[in-house]
Amino acid sequence: MPSLRISKNDEHLCTVGSDDVWTFSASVWADLWGPEVSSLTVTGSSKSDEGGSRDFLVWHLGHELKPDDRLLFLFTEGTASSPTDQTPIEEPGAEEETTDYFAPIAEAELLMLESRAIANASCRWRFSFPGKPLLLLSPSHQRQHCSLQLTWNDHRPERLRINLSRSSLREISAREPGDELFLEYVPEETLFELRVEA
Repeated sequence: MPSLRISKNDEHLCTVGSDDVWTFSASVWADLWGPEVSSLTVTGSSKSDEGGSRDFLVWHLGHELKPDDRLLFLFTEGTASSPTDQTPIEEPGAEEETTDYFAPIAEAELLMLESRAIANASCRWRFSFPGKPLLLLSPSHQRQHCSLQLTWNDHRPERLRINLSRSSLREISAREPGDELFLEYVPEETLFELRVEA
């Protein structure tokens, strides 16, 4: 069974191992408005206990990335997580008010969000994958968001999904596809890199 190891500037950040989860994801995010240049989030869902409940686990949540930070991702054999004290986040109770994060954003709110001052115009990513051309991308006025999304689950444990894309706020709200730059399902022992520039 595999694991995902993530390092920043050659220092280990975390390893998500399949012992602890049935699914995990890692995402890097940047948008035109900032204020951070980019950020990294690494989460997973624990395997169910005898009662069937699962915990939402967090290794990093909005970990800030700065200019010249280099993230190295290795999808490799290994089942143990490091650190092992991931933070479980409890699901809201039935009486608690929940937000529907999948509902489209109202037009008035979209206009307000789109009118924010631009603080991240110089952000640029360099995505390196073995055997593929180097990809350079950045947020723009047309597509204000850049996203690298890595996903894995134990239904197809031999592969990791990698998706690199640019999207507008309106495309995200409507759950429409944006500008897909890279989509691959990769096997174990795959190493790739994302460098943040600004």
